[in-house]
Amino acid sequence: MNALRLIKGGVFGLFLMVFTLTSRHALANPQHGDVVPIITTEYEIQAPDSLSMGWNTFSFSNKGNQVHFVAMYRLADGKTIEDQLEHVVPVFETLMESLRGGELSKSDIGPFFEQNIPEWGLQMTWVGGVGLLSPGRTSSATFNIQRPGTYLVECYVKAPDGKWHTAMGMLKQIEVGSSPLIKSPPKADYTLTVTNSGVTGPREIPPGKYTFRINIDEDPDGFMPYDLNLAQLGSTPDLERLYFWMDWTNVGGLRAPAPVNFLGGLEHMRAGNHGYVTVDLRVGNYLWVSEVNAAKINLPFVVRN
Repeated sequence: MNALRLIKGGVFGLFLMVFTLTSRHALANPQHGDVVPIITTEYEIQAPDSLSMGWNTFSFSNKGNQVHFVAMYRLADGKTIEDQLEHVVPVFETLMESLRGGELSKSDIGPFFEQNIPEWGLQMTWVGGVGLLSPGRTSSATFNIQRPGTYLVECYVKAPDGKWHTAMGMLKQIEVGSSPLIKSPPKADYTLTVTNSGVTGPREIPPGKYTFRINIDEDPDGFMPYDLNLAQLGSTPDLERLYFWMDWTNVGGLRAPAPVNFLGGLEHMRAGNHGYVTVDLRVGNYLWVSEVNAAKINLPFVVRN
C-alpha cells in the first residue's frame, strides 16, 4: 500500500511539474505571437533591439503630434543602419529637394534612383508593420518575420516643412534571430484581398472590435509593394485630395498634417504574404487605402448598426 502511494505520488508530482513547465512556456510563448511595444514621437521610434522570427504583433502607440507609421524591412546581407543613413537616405532627401525646386519631375525618379542609389539600396524585403496612425491613437498589426537578419523600422512621412521623418531620426535597427518561438496568427473576423485590380472585402459591418486578415496577392510595378491603411472619413470626404496625399512622390504627398484620421493598417509586404490588423470600429464611413496607386487600390466601407 505504501509503495502504491509512492508511485501515485510520483506520477502526480511528475504531472504537476510538466503542467507547470508547460504553463510557463505558454506564458513565455503567447499563442498569437509576441506582442512588441512600439512608440513614436517627434522624431523617434522606440522599439526593441531584437526580435524572434515568426508571428509578431506590433502594438503601436503614436505619442507624437503628427501622423506616423512603422514599416519593417530586411536589409541586404551585411548592411546596417549606418549604410542606409550614408548611402540611401540622403538620396531621397536630394530627390525631394529637386522635385520641390522643379529640377526634376516624377518621370525622372526611376533614372535618378538608378544613378544615385547602390544596387543593394532597393533590395530590402518588406515584411509588414503598422500603417498610418494619427496622433494620440493606438493600433496593432500581426505579421510573419520569416528570415533572420538585420531589419529596419522606419517612418518616412514628411514633416510640415517637407523633410522626411526618416532623415530626422525615425529609423530604428532591429536584429532578428535565427531561433523562432512557437507562435500562431490570430483568428480573423473578415478577410481583405489586395490585387492589382483593387481591394476586395466587406463593404458594410456592424460596430465592434474586429481582426482583419489582409492577403497581398499581387505586386505592383516598382520597388515598393502594397500596404493597406485604414482611414476614418467624414460625411463629405475629399477622396481626390486623400489619394494625392497618399503618394509620396507628390511634393505634398505624405506631408503632415494628414487630411483624414488614420487608424492603423498593415505596412508593405510582397505578394504571397498576409498579415492581420485589429481595430475597434464605431459607426461611420471608412476607407482601406494603399500608398501605392491609392485611387485604384482602395475599399470604402460603412460601419452601421
